Amino acid sequence: MKTNYEVYKMMKLGFSSIGTVNGVRCLYSYFFLPGFRRISTSSSSNEGNTSSSSFANFLVENLGFSNHQSLSTSATLDSRRRVGGAKLPIDFNWVEKAESVIQFLKQIGFQQNDIRKVVCHDPQILLSRVSQTLIPKIKVLNELGLSGSDLVQVIVGNPLVLRRNLGPAIHAFRTVLGSDENVVRVIKISSRVNFSHAAKYLIPNVEMLQSYCGISGDKLQKHIFHRPSIYCMETNSFRKILIRVEEKLGISRNSAMFVYGIQCVTTFSDKNIYDKYEVFKSFGWTQSDFMKLIRRNPLCLTSNEERIKDRLDFLINQLGYKPDHLASQPPFFTYSIEKRLLPRHKVLQVLKEKGLIKEDYHLLSASVLSEAKFLKRFVFPFEEVHEVYAQLTGSIVESLVAGRIKGQI
Repeated sequence: MKTNYEVYKMMKLGFSSIGTVNGVRCLYSYFFLPGFRRISTSSSSNEGNTSSSSFANFLVENLGFSNHQSLSTSATLDSRRRVGGAKLPIDFNWVEKAESVIQFLKQIGFQQNDIRKVVCHDPQILLSRVSQTLIPKIKVLNELGLSGSDLVQVIVGNPLVLRRNLGPAIHAFRTVLGSDENVVRVIKISSRVNFSHAAKYLIPNVEMLQSYCGISGDKLQKHIFHRPSIYCMETNSFRKILIRVEEKLGISRNSAMFVYGIQCVTTFSDKNIYDKYEVFKSFGWTQSDFMKLIRRNPLCLTSNEERIKDRLDFLINQLGYKPDHLASQPPFFTYSIEKRLLPRHKVLQVLKEKGLIKEDYHLLSASVLSEAKFLKRFVFPFEEVHEVYAQLTGSIVESLVAGRIKGQI
């Protein structure tokens, strides 16, 4: 038996008169009868299976989906329509809608691969009405200054922008961030912005945070750019987050680290934080040491337990630092061991052994330097460390020296 999609294609080609194609007469006649949707059986589950199969076939033939991708995406569509209360199967005119959507997206710069990514994420987009839904959304994004590849990038990154009421959310972001350029920036860098939540909660959350800890708008913008979803959560939940930063992490609302604490507690549960504490404890840290480190920089907890173990092993067992000293040195927990701490430690070690720098020069002081300043001060002047640094970083020091001579570094 032919699927709805195959019959629809026959009808579009003109196979509509009775007896034109074997089997079409019955199906075409049923299209005008109340029982048409029961093509194969009166069972509603079979109706859904027929529509799912038709949609999957469409994805393969029109967007280059693999069979596995098409079936998975079709199942996602069915699931989301059920959750939304939509009746199955899909209306018979869905093919025409889907073809119109694809044609429209190609007209505004989408390649087939872009459309496939959008549909994988949100298959319901193919059931949208171009004139009533898509064109108004694209107009709003165009007015913000998004067009061409930037527009495609935004939609591929967050396809739901084409099925949400953007106006109120854009107004909220514009109010908080101050310009359309900043609104575009936050939309481009985040694929998880919930626009309905942003419209409702962003402004009250920002106002509450500013009254709570006194952070300036300019400083807050940086954090919103980094994790906008945090500031778009339901306001009562956001209030609990602020309280948790003070009570669980011990970070004062007057501390510059308070906003970083928000990022920490929205990422990790109390159990996650406790598990990380247990790792520190296994290396001789007290709870006081652990809390001191968090208060100085809560982002020290962003690594998983295994990486924390590796870091503590390097700092304590290999370099000989004590927990109470490390607790006041958070940069040791944010810089990469492989790319920064280990290479710079080895360079300083060689220079000290050869008497080229003072014995009491600390690794932390060298670690906080930018790459260019570290090279200029500790690598370029001393051929003795060129090979050491090159082996540990993969850099070709001679070319770096040449670049320095030419004024590039």
